[in-house]
Amino acid sequence: MYMVWMWLFVSLAGGVVQGSTISTATTTLVTAIDADDITVTVTSTNGFPDVGFITIIDERIGYSDKTANTFTGSLAQPIVRGAQDTDAVAHVAGESVRTIESSMLNQSMGYKLAVLSDPAGVTAFVTIPFALISLLVSFLVLPLGFLGTDLEILTYIWGVISIGIIASLAISLAGGRRV
Repeated sequence: MYMVWMWLFVSLAGGVVQGSTISTATTTLVTAIDADDITVTVTSTNGFPDVGFITIIDERIGYSDKTANTFTGSLAQPIVRGAQDTDAVAHVAGESVRTIESSMLNQSMGYKLAVLSDPAGVTAFVTIPFALISLLVSFLVLPLGFLGTDLEILTYIWGVISIGIIASLAISLAGGRRV
């Protein structure tokens, strides 16, 4: 539970440090965009940092400028589609546009349905274990990019501590030391 609170605290604190914005902002895409479009028009950019990354489904887009309802780039720093090892794809109007932190929270709280079909009919099972594993993986990497490159080592320290806690929990559950 400690790790959950630390992750949430760091995610929200990152938004405050970046200029008093809430880092878990979400808005909606107003117009469809192709894979090569360089302007993303949304209902509102309130709560988003002036410069940063947005997520639409699985694509991350880097922007260097924003207006009241668009994310754009400049001549010196154009918008980057398919940033951070994602693919630039077309998106339809109405899709959610989120900050990275908001996207992580949304993905970690979502659950998936596995649909199995047999002669008796269709049965749907909630696959909670997969959602919990996805949530656990998202806690191993904190979104500490707002601290700058000099403090990036904190991400690695967090990962080592997380692995240590998981290992100690596994040892405890396995019976630990026998006397």
